[in-house]
This record gives sequence, structure tokens and C-alpha cells, in this order.
Amino acid sequence: MNKFIIILILIFPFSLIANENPKDKKIAKYVMENIQKDYVNCYSFYKVAAESFKKAGKDKSLIDNLEKSADAALKYNYDLGEIMGLNSEVMAQMTKDKVNNFVNLANKDFSSLAKKYGLVCKNLVENPEQRTNYWEKKGRKIIK
Repeated sequence: MNKFIIILILIFPFSLIANENPKDKKIAKYVMENIQKDYVNCYSFYKVAAESFKKAGKDKSLIDNLEKSADAALKYNYDLGEIMGLNSEVMAQMTKDKVNNFVNLANKDFSSLAKKYGLVCKNLVENPEQRTNYWEKKGRKIIK
């Protein structure tokens, strides 16, 4: 719940500024869309990692932590999607498709998947402000 409040605090100022400046409105939308995609990716990564580690007989506490992170990412994905006005059925299908995509990637090369998403997802779940700042900075560079 605390992280959801943080997300709202981070994004709410964008919406206030966005009412005054079209560029800021576009940046706010860009940030929200990308953070939401990050949460879908991280949910998918954590679910696939947890299942892979279960099959490999890894420590239960590690698997539990991965599943807990997956649950948090899924919740924030849906919370942010609601704020953005996305339909829950559309979000469910997007999430299902992404999980299936990650399953295929993991079957081909799990270590590359872990290398690409492991640290990004850990940071997103633990410090969403950092990722929000990343997308804002990137948005300010590309949106004119």
C-alpha cells in the first residue's frame, strides 16, 4: 500500500503540471505508460523465475520472496492501469501474453532474462521513485 501511495505522489504532480503545459502532459503519460509496462514485465519475470526455481528445487524462502515481489508488481500494474483508465480484461490479457513471452524466453536462455530484468525489477519494487525519475528524464529528452 505504501508503494502505491508513493506512485500516486510521484505521478500526481505530473497531472497538475500537465494541465498547464501540453509537453508535461505528454511526459506524464509517457512516464505512466512505461512504469505500467515495467510492472507487467517484472510481474512476468518474477512469476517465471519463481516457477523455474521451484522446478530446480531451490530454497523455499527464495521462491516465496519472488512470488511476493510478483504479487506486488501485479498489484501496482493494475493500480496504475486503473489510474490510466485501462480495462481490467485488457490488462489481464496483456499480462497473460507477457508471462507467456517470458516463459518462452526463459526456456531459451533464463540467464539472459535474469540479467536483463533481475536488477531492474528489484529496483522497481524496492524504489519506484528511481524508475519514475528514469522515465521522466528519458521522456523530457525525447518529447519536444
